[in-house]
Amino acid sequence: MNFPLDRAALKPSSAARAVAAGAPAIERVDRLVQLIGRSLGMDSAAVDWVVATVDAKLAQNQRLSA
Repeated sequence: MNFPLDRAALKPSSAARAVAAGAPAIERVDRLVQLIGRSLGMDSAAVDWVVATVDAKLAQNQRLSA
C-alpha cells in the first residue's frame, strides 16, 4: 500500500532547525524515545544514530557559544 508523502514530513522539525541554527540545548524527544525503548528491551540502531548525531551537534554548538 502506498501512502502519499505529507509535505510536512519533508520539512525539518523545529528542534532540527534550532540545532542547525546553533542552539546549545533543546528538548530531546529522540533521547526520550531511546530511554523508553531501552527500558522495554528494545534497542534501535537508527534511534542510537539520531541521538549520537544530535549529541555531537549540540556539543559543537555549546563549544561555539561558550
